[in-house]
Amino acid sequence: MAKADLPEIPERLSFKIGEVSRLVGVKPHVLRFWESEFGRIRPQKAKNGHRIYSRADVELLRRVRALLHERKYTIAGARALLQEGEAAVDAVLRAMPTETAVALDEVEAAREALVAQLNEARADLVEARRARVAAEDEAAFWRGEARKAEALLTRATSRLGVHLRALKEIVRSG
Repeated sequence: MAKADLPEIPERLSFKIGEVSRLVGVKPHVLRFWESEFGRIRPQKAKNGHRIYSRADVELLRRVRALLHERKYTIAGARALLQEGEAAVDAVLRAMPTETAVALDEVEAAREALVAQLNEARADLVEARRARVAAEDEAAFWRGEARKAEALLTRATSRLGVHLRALKEIVRSG
Protein backbone atom coordinates (compact mmCIF):
# COMPACT_ATOMS: atom_id res chain seq x y z
CA MET A 1 0.00 0.00 0.00
CA ALA A 2 1.66 3.22 -1.15
CA LYS A 3 1.49 6.41 0.87
CA ALA A 4 -1.19 7.77 -1.47
CA ASP A 5 -3.33 4.69 -0.73
CA LEU A 6 -3.38 5.31 3.03
CA PRO A 7 -6.52 6.84 4.53
CA GLU A 8 -6.40 10.41 5.77
CA ILE A 9 -5.64 10.81 9.47
CA PRO A 10 -8.79 12.04 11.25
CA GLU A 11 -8.62 15.28 13.24
CA ARG A 12 -8.38 13.59 16.64
CA LEU A 13 -5.84 13.60 19.44
CA SER A 14 -5.68 9.87 20.20
CA PHE A 15 -6.13 6.56 18.39
CA LYS A 16 -6.43 2.90 19.41
CA ILE A 17 -4.02 0.34 17.96
CA GLY A 18 -6.60 -1.05 15.51
CA GLU A 19 -7.23 2.43 14.10
CA VAL A 20 -3.50 3.11 13.84
CA SER A 21 -3.03 -0.22 12.12
CA ARG A 22 -5.56 0.82 9.45
CA LEU A 23 -4.13 4.36 9.14
CA VAL A 24 -0.54 3.12 8.77
CA GLY A 25 -1.32 0.06 6.64
CA VAL A 26 0.34 -2.59 8.83
CA LYS A 27 -0.96 -5.16 11.31
CA PRO A 28 -1.04 -4.39 15.06
CA HIS A 29 1.78 -6.83 15.85
CA VAL A 30 4.02 -4.87 13.47
CA LEU A 31 3.21 -1.67 15.37
CA ARG A 32 4.13 -3.36 18.65
CA PHE A 33 7.40 -4.62 17.13
CA TRP A 34 8.27 -1.14 15.83
CA GLU A 35 7.73 0.22 19.35
CA SER A 36 10.54 -2.05 20.51
CA GLU A 37 12.83 -1.01 17.63
CA PHE A 38 12.22 2.75 17.50
CA GLY A 39 12.55 4.55 20.83
CA ARG A 40 10.55 7.55 19.62
CA ILE A 41 7.41 5.45 19.22
CA ARG A 42 5.95 5.43 22.72
CA PRO A 43 2.17 5.26 22.88
CA GLN A 44 0.49 6.05 26.18
CA LYS A 45 -1.25 3.25 28.04
CA ALA A 46 -4.86 3.60 29.08
CA LYS A 47 -5.99 2.45 32.54
CA ASN A 48 -7.11 -0.83 30.98
CA GLY A 49 -3.62 -1.34 29.44
CA HIS A 50 -4.60 -0.55 25.84
CA ARG A 51 -2.19 1.50 23.74
CA ILE A 52 -3.30 5.03 22.92
CA TYR A 53 -1.36 6.62 20.06
CA SER A 54 -1.13 10.38 19.51
CA ARG A 55 -1.46 12.01 16.10
CA ALA A 56 2.33 12.59 16.14
CA ASP A 57 2.82 8.83 16.79
CA VAL A 58 0.64 8.00 13.76
CA GLU A 59 2.56 10.43 11.54
CA LEU A 60 5.89 9.00 12.75
CA LEU A 61 4.66 5.44 12.16
CA ARG A 62 3.67 6.37 8.61
CA ARG A 63 7.17 7.74 8.04
CA VAL A 64 8.71 4.55 9.44
CA ARG A 65 6.46 2.50 7.19
CA ALA A 66 7.46 4.57 4.15
CA LEU A 67 11.16 4.09 4.94
CA LEU A 68 10.84 0.35 5.53
CA HIS A 69 8.24 -0.67 2.95
CA GLU A 70 8.56 1.87 0.13
CA ARG A 71 12.25 2.89 0.36
CA LYS A 72 13.36 -0.59 1.46
CA TYR A 73 15.43 0.64 4.41
CA THR A 74 16.47 -1.87 7.05
CA ILE A 75 15.27 -1.32 10.61
CA ALA A 76 18.78 -0.17 11.55
CA GLY A 77 18.96 2.17 8.55
CA ALA A 78 15.57 3.70 9.30
CA ARG A 79 16.48 4.08 12.98
CA ALA A 80 19.74 5.85 12.06
CA LEU A 81 17.95 8.15 9.60
CA LEU A 82 15.31 9.04 12.19
CA GLN A 83 18.10 9.91 14.65
CA GLU A 84 19.58 12.31 12.07
CA GLY A 85 16.40 14.34 12.27
CA GLU A 86 13.20 15.18 10.45
CA ALA A 87 14.99 17.06 7.65
CA ALA A 88 16.96 13.94 6.69
CA VAL A 89 13.83 11.77 6.70
CA ASP A 90 11.93 14.36 4.65
CA ALA A 91 14.76 14.53 2.10
CA VAL A 92 14.74 10.75 1.68
CA LEU A 93 10.96 10.51 1.43
CA ARG A 94 10.72 13.39 -1.07
CA ALA A 95 13.58 12.15 -3.25
CA MET A 96 12.67 9.79 -6.03
CA PRO A 97 14.49 6.47 -5.64
CA THR A 98 17.06 5.83 -8.37
CA GLU A 99 15.38 2.62 -9.49
CA THR A 100 12.08 4.49 -9.76
CA ALA A 101 13.68 7.22 -11.87
CA VAL A 102 15.29 4.61 -14.13
CA ALA A 103 11.99 2.74 -14.39
CA LEU A 104 10.19 5.98 -15.27
CA ASP A 105 12.75 6.67 -18.01
CA GLU A 106 12.26 3.16 -19.36
CA VAL A 107 8.49 3.53 -19.29
CA GLU A 108 8.71 6.88 -21.08
CA ALA A 109 10.98 5.41 -23.76
CA ALA A 110 8.60 2.48 -24.21
CA ARG A 111 5.66 4.89 -24.41
CA GLU A 112 7.40 6.95 -27.08
CA ALA A 113 8.17 3.79 -29.08
CA LEU A 114 4.54 2.69 -28.81
CA VAL A 115 3.31 6.12 -29.91
CA ALA A 116 5.62 5.95 -32.94
CA GLN A 117 4.33 2.47 -33.79
CA LEU A 118 0.76 3.64 -33.35
CA ASN A 119 1.31 6.60 -35.66
CA GLU A 120 2.91 4.31 -38.24
CA ALA A 121 0.00 1.88 -37.96
CA ARG A 122 -2.46 4.76 -38.39
CA ALA A 123 -0.65 5.91 -41.53
CA ASP A 124 -0.71 2.33 -42.88
CA LEU A 125 -4.44 2.12 -42.10
CA VAL A 126 -5.17 5.39 -43.91
CA GLU A 127 -3.20 4.17 -46.93
CA ALA A 128 -5.00 0.81 -46.87
CA ARG A 129 -8.37 2.58 -46.74
CA ARG A 130 -7.40 4.76 -49.69
CA ALA A 131 -6.27 1.68 -51.64
CA ARG A 132 -9.51 -0.12 -50.79
CA VAL A 133 -11.61 2.83 -51.95
CA ALA A 134 -9.58 3.02 -55.15
CA ALA A 135 -9.97 -0.73 -55.70
CA GLU A 136 -13.71 -0.52 -55.05
CA ASP A 137 -13.97 2.37 -57.50
CA GLU A 138 -12.01 0.42 -60.10
CA ALA A 139 -14.13 -2.69 -59.51
CA ALA A 140 -17.28 -0.60 -59.91
CA PHE A 141 -15.90 0.83 -63.15
CA TRP A 142 -15.15 -2.62 -64.55
CA ARG A 143 -18.55 -3.95 -63.44
CA GLY A 144 -20.10 -1.09 -65.43
CA GLU A 145 -17.91 -1.88 -68.41
CA ALA A 146 -18.86 -5.58 -68.14
CA ARG A 147 -22.57 -4.64 -68.12
CA LYS A 148 -22.05 -2.46 -71.21
CA ALA A 149 -20.16 -5.27 -72.96
CA GLU A 150 -22.90 -7.74 -72.02
CA ALA A 151 -25.56 -5.38 -73.41
CA LEU A 152 -23.56 -4.95 -76.63
CA LEU A 153 -23.11 -8.70 -76.88
CA THR A 154 -26.84 -9.23 -76.33
CA ARG A 155 -27.68 -6.69 -79.04
CA ALA A 156 -25.10 -8.16 -81.39
CA THR A 157 -26.41 -11.67 -80.76
CA SER A 158 -29.94 -10.48 -81.39
CA ARG A 159 -28.91 -8.74 -84.63
CA LEU A 160 -26.92 -11.78 -85.67
CA GLY A 161 -30.03 -13.90 -85.12
CA VAL A 162 -32.04 -11.52 -87.32
CA HIS A 163 -29.36 -11.59 -90.01
CA LEU A 164 -29.11 -15.38 -89.86
CA ARG A 165 -32.88 -15.76 -90.32
CA ALA A 166 -32.77 -13.36 -93.22
CA LEU A 167 -29.90 -15.26 -94.75
CA LYS A 168 -31.76 -18.57 -94.35
CA GLU A 169 -34.76 -17.01 -96.13
CA ILE A 170 -32.56 -15.89 -98.96
CA VAL A 171 -30.97 -19.33 -99.25
CA ARG A 172 -34.38 -21.07 -99.24
CA SER A 173 -35.87 -18.74 -101.79
CA GLY A 174 -32.96 -18.64 -104.09
